[in-house]
Amino acid sequence: MINILSDYCPQNHPCPVVNVCPYGAISQKDIFSPPKVDEELCTECGECTNYCNVFRLETKKAV
Repeated sequence: MINILSDYCPQNHPCPVVNVCPYGAISQKDIFSPPKVDEELCTECGECTNYCNVFRLETKKAV
């Protein structure tokens, strides 16, 4: 799952990662809101995490 560290996102510009995601899984309501990841569209390819350190790939821990 991709998590967004909203506290570290400046939220004062259009998120460039919206255009980086090859699956269209990232959106932003407006330039003053953090980006959001649509988990149904996200394939966890990691393109967003390579582009911006606000995006983090969280691995699921085995129980």
